[in-house]
Amino acid sequence: METESGRDGGPATSIINVCGAALGMAVGFAAIFISTNGVFIPAVLRDFHWGRAQAAQSYAASMLGLALVSPLIGILMDRFGVRKVVLISALVFAVAMACMGLQDGNKVWWIGLSLIIGMSGAATSVLGYLAILPQWFDRRLGLAIGFAMVGLGVGTIVLPALSAKLIAMWGWRTAYQVLAAISLAGALLAFLMLRENRKVHRPMGAVTHGTPTGPVVRHRGLKVFIIFLGAFLASSAVLSLGPHLPALLMDRGISAQDAAKSASLIGLGILVGRLSSGFLVDRVHAPFVACCYFLCGAAGFILLGQIDSYEGALFASVLVGLAIGAEGDLLSYLVRAYIGLERFGLFYGTVFSGYSLGAVVGPVVTGHYFDTHKNYSLPLQAGPVLLVVASLLFVSLGRYMRPGLRHGDSMHQVAIAGE
Repeated sequence: METESGRDGGPATSIINVCGAALGMAVGFAAIFISTNGVFIPAVLRDFHWGRAQAAQSYAASMLGLALVSPLIGILMDRFGVRKVVLISALVFAVAMACMGLQDGNKVWWIGLSLIIGMSGAATSVLGYLAILPQWFDRRLGLAIGFAMVGLGVGTIVLPALSAKLIAMWGWRTAYQVLAAISLAGALLAFLMLRENRKVHRPMGAVTHGTPTGPVVRHRGLKVFIIFLGAFLASSAVLSLGPHLPALLMDRGISAQDAAKSASLIGLGILVGRLSSGFLVDRVHAPFVACCYFLCGAAGFILLGQIDSYEGALFASVLVGLAIGAEGDLLSYLVRAYIGLERFGLFYGTVFSGYSLGAVVGPVVTGHYFDTHKNYSLPLQAGPVLLVVASLLFVSLGRYMRPGLRHGDSMHQVAIAGE
């Protein structure tokens, strides 16, 4: 792993930052709230006598909150530094998670608190923890991101099982509070491990010689919009299946147990996608890597529209997971490569909000279509189209901001060099 040398640290500091980011994401918003959401729903239904759609609104509300505040979180990270913003976010997020155990069945309170959890947890997701790695890595940034994202993968595997055990032992209210304590403890440890590179970070309002203006700013704005739109379309497609895949497979005659196993293999695909895409983007043009994985996801959709066998469902699930895992890795890398480190938080937060919005729109539209037509045919047909369009958008980005970047070039120089 390559890093800037000097007073800010060496390779050991960079590796510790990767480990800190991995730990933070393993106990952050995505792992500890989103991945466990479905585990809590049956217990909540029993207590409040709600329908499944009402209980599941917490997922959509939290993702909407995440999308709404992502650009603001990016601005705050630019101004005050990543570590401070992540720490404050983790504190508020843990309190909000603990308050989930105080629910009394009021639907407004249920949705409102979920919205707050998404907003407060934004910086504890990849938005916060992956924003610090471009300060320390250049040529091997993709590999660093891939290793850090393994933490998120481990969290999404371990925490749902842990949540189920906690609910069985102490009930869902106490389980939420225990998870909140775990999240806060992990975030504090991650905070101690993370370091900012003072050679790179500048307050957002600082005036720096060479700061791009005029046509360069407009050009960067166009790049940000393209990445935002590509992220939105891709996540609308690949994340639309999350809540619906088991039911879709059961409609094809696959048993409930086998359908659950097939859906779980999406997690395997995500983990493989994160590691392999991180390795590849350091060696292959990132938009081409995105195309490869998005086309795998498109193939997965096509297979899901045709297969009726358990083996086919397993293979299709892995393909869709590859696309999900790769997209999560690529956004930070694309912003670093095409926009640079100047106001990185703002631009990364903006494109990440596109990814988050897709996570809301995709599942909701898919569920509405099924409720109306009693099948998933159109969403399965639309998925490959959206992924192909997203691939074309990323390819249209062209060359990196500094295509001739050499080992030893200062990241500070890259950030202010312009186009």
